[in-house]
Amino acid sequence: MSLDEMLLRNELVREPANREEIQRLLAAVGRRLDDARRVENHPETRIEQAYHAILGCATVALRLSGLRPTNILGKHQFALESLKNTLAVENRRIDFYQRLRSLRNKEIYEGAIHVSVHDVEEAIEEAIWLNERLRDSLARSFPHTTDPAP
Repeated sequence: MSLDEMLLRNELVREPANREEIQRLLAAVGRRLDDARRVENHPETRIEQAYHAILGCATVALRLSGLRPTNILGKHQFALESLKNTLAVENRRIDFYQRLRSLRNKEIYEGAIHVSVHDVEEAIEEAIWLNERLRDSLARSFPHTTDPAP
């Protein structure tokens, strides 16, 4: 689904971003990645933090596009879907992010889940990849500054 379609369905709204907001969101992504990498954290915590880093990257990409998810049911799903348009992320990766979202929901609403070390490592690798893609996009869009800026 395109960003325009998401706007028409009231899943997104237009709203300009500002430098401070982008910096806060990027800092949160960095903290989430740090927590996901900490091997002393429980695997459930690590995979949840990797998911939130991915979601944070999706949110930053939307904000840089002058968009924000509305406060309706499914906003995480819409933010992840938007990565196809904002950062040209492949469908197979979007599907993986949606599986992480589903796993996170299962953990929150149904109790403990089992995640393997492989699951955690894959989620962290994806979060790192997406963060790097986002930062590359930022560098191309704002080449004359080292600060993230809309």
